[in-house]
Amino acid sequence: MKHIFTLIVAALFFTACAAPQKERKQAAYQNPVIKGDFPDPTIIRVGDVYYAAGTSNDFAPNYPLYESKDLINWTRIGAVFSEPPAWSSEDFWAPELYYKNGTFFVYYTTKRKDTGIACIGVASTKNIYEGFTDHGIIIEWGDEAIDAFVFQDEDGKFYITWKAYGLTEGREIEILASELSEDGLSLKGEYFSLTDQSKGWKGPGHEGQCLIKRNGYYYLLYSAGGCCDNRCDYHVMVARSKNLRAGWEQNPEPILQGGETWRCTGHGTLVNTPDGRYFYMYHSYNAIDFEFIGRQGMLDEMFWNEETGWPYFKNGTASVSAPVPFENKVQRIDSVFTDDFSTDEYLSFLEWDIIGVKPDAKVADGELIITPQESGISFLGLRPEKGNYELVAEVIPAKGRNGIGIYSNTNYLLSLAVDQSGLVLYQVKNGEEQILSEMALNKPASVFLKYEAVSGRYFQFLWSENGEDWIPVQVDQQQLVDGTFLAQWGFSPRVGFITKGSGKNAFHFSSVTIKYHYN
Repeated sequence: MKHIFTLIVAALFFTACAAPQKERKQAAYQNPVIKGDFPDPTIIRVGDVYYAAGTSNDFAPNYPLYESKDLINWTRIGAVFSEPPAWSSEDFWAPELYYKNGTFFVYYTTKRKDTGIACIGVASTKNIYEGFTDHGIIIEWGDEAIDAFVFQDEDGKFYITWKAYGLTEGREIEILASELSEDGLSLKGEYFSLTDQSKGWKGPGHEGQCLIKRNGYYYLLYSAGGCCDNRCDYHVMVARSKNLRAGWEQNPEPILQGGETWRCTGHGTLVNTPDGRYFYMYHSYNAIDFEFIGRQGMLDEMFWNEETGWPYFKNGTASVSAPVPFENKVQRIDSVFTDDFSTDEYLSFLEWDIIGVKPDAKVADGELIITPQESGISFLGLRPEKGNYELVAEVIPAKGRNGIGIYSNTNYLLSLAVDQSGLVLYQVKNGEEQILSEMALNKPASVFLKYEAVSGRYFQFLWSENGEDWIPVQVDQQQLVDGTFLAQWGFSPRVGFITKGSGKNAFHFSSVTIKYHYN
């Protein structure tokens, strides 16, 4: 069978804008530009190609990588790490891409395996399509160092900045900075603070920073407020100074914040286009899907008030739609993903839980074969891109439970599965398993399993013998299952294949389709 990846191309979205002597319509794009859970995005431009990466939390491959030539259509090209570095344990946050003299660098946050302290590591590659080589820890600072950002000053020196002291008792949160060595792998000289309250900086709790220099001023964009659940109030602030080490003037009002459709905007980086414009890639929650789909990759152009010298965003809120960055570009809307496992083209993009049971996976003879490395529950799947969607898979019954579902970690999941005796719908909540529904089957060769998601948190499960005639799974005479318990702080649940059995059991799947519903 032929591998299928169906792309449904959306119609152009138009907004009216004034033009000299005549009115013209300008094409627009829709946010988000990178859908699904993609917090803390970083973006760079190398020639005419843009590259982006984002937080992956406790799922590997770590830090998904994308590329684009127009800032609105992004293609997944791999990940920074296919396996976590040996010294790391969890919380793979806030990667920072940088390109210098033919080498790609990434400065990333994760926790040490031996101490649990959040540190900043560094890795590099000459070929971004082949993954990165890790060089270990570059910054360990008190009980926490996160959110690296690298920039080059006009004198040619390179600097790295980071958020420090977030967990250290008795210390205010600061954004610190240090010069980088020429090879980018170590700090050089004395560190200094960008947000020293003894020198006039007002307010702690800042993070997700990026720096640029324009017309003699350093501009520091940073995020403040709560970032990571439905109580969030994240927003973007800006300060400026003619001296990198002191004299910062803080703009008292947010320059970018949430609106009715997109909430809690922040933690982004700026990139220049060849014609000198500034675009900011950041994350934001959808007001309906919220933490069940996660903080998604957004894009907005940043403008300058030439009278005051301050930057601003149109309307000051996250755009639902905005003019495309480049003329004659059309945004693509991918609403269906289908894989019949005739090739392993997308196998390397499937995510697994680095704290749970790691599954070995391969594609052979038109099947995805998952073999967990040890007994227990394992997961392999994808980040959902929207709250309203359906997932269908053809599953081959085996020893143990073989199924589909929604997964945060081994303590929080919801799954419809088959085993050698029949069908079982179960959940794990706070580490406790509960059977929601069971049904005997007459030893079918394969079973089609399906669920339909509403706003990423309510689910209707169904099954079929032929993939066409669907039978709902009843739970206490109800068809809709409440999955609001699934979302955990800081990241959205993943969706895909959930298995449970003794170690080295082989679980087989013949196809998977995810269809997103757009209004």
